[in-house]
Amino acid sequence: MIGLDDFDVLLAPGHLWFETSSAERGALRRQIEADGLRIESLNLPALDHNLCSVVPEVRARTVEVYAEAIRLAADLGAKGVVVVPGRVSGLLAPPHKESVAHLTDGAAALLDVARASGCRLFFETHPQTPLPTADALGAWVEQFATPLASIAYDVANAEFIGEDQVAAIARWGRLIGQYHLSDATRTSWRHDAIGSGTVRFGQILEAIGTGGFPGVAILEIISTDPIKDMRAGLGALVG
Repeated sequence: MIGLDDFDVLLAPGHLWFETSSAERGALRRQIEADGLRIESLNLPALDHNLCSVVPEVRARTVEVYAEAIRLAADLGAKGVVVVPGRVSGLLAPPHKESVAHLTDGAAALLDVARASGCRLFFETHPQTPLPTADALGAWVEQFATPLASIAYDVANAEFIGEDQVAAIARWGRLIGQYHLSDATRTSWRHDAIGSGTVRFGQILEAIGTGGFPGVAILEIISTDPIKDMRAGLGALVG
């Protein structure tokens, strides 16, 4: 419809979820391939899951859910899974080292599943995590020393926290496996149509091109008229 053939697919019960049988997964993969489409990644919204929760049972269940997502991604021929690296309270946050330790333990367990499944993990920059900036997340991802762990750099999230996206891309481009593209402002956390906020897309695209990025950039736009806004965004990005 708008010329896109590679997708980041949100997971949700009633849409795409883990109850799909092996036969259903096989049929869906064959249909995707027959239509000339590809799934870049599966994306599990993290409102119900938290890799750095202070509650052990929540962390354990989160690892189980992400592990299911990784196995589903492998069955559908996706490259990997987007992982939000936990959430911390803005009011009564636990000690930062404790949150990061829980996150690291969970990520290590998920990387074991990813290795067995042949999938990658894209850890997303996100304002509510204990590692919201590219510098913090990049240094953390780097410790795993594996191509299976990379960054999903969300330019709208970065705009909201006041990060210099161009500088972040220059420093951490080697670890960025995905870009998420939408608009926001420094005072409003949104994923709006491109051109409606203050994200400097021209400079960001130049920085991405300079680094020779070989991966996929995803239009991640929340809209009541998604086809129109995605078509317009695609036109603004590619000229």
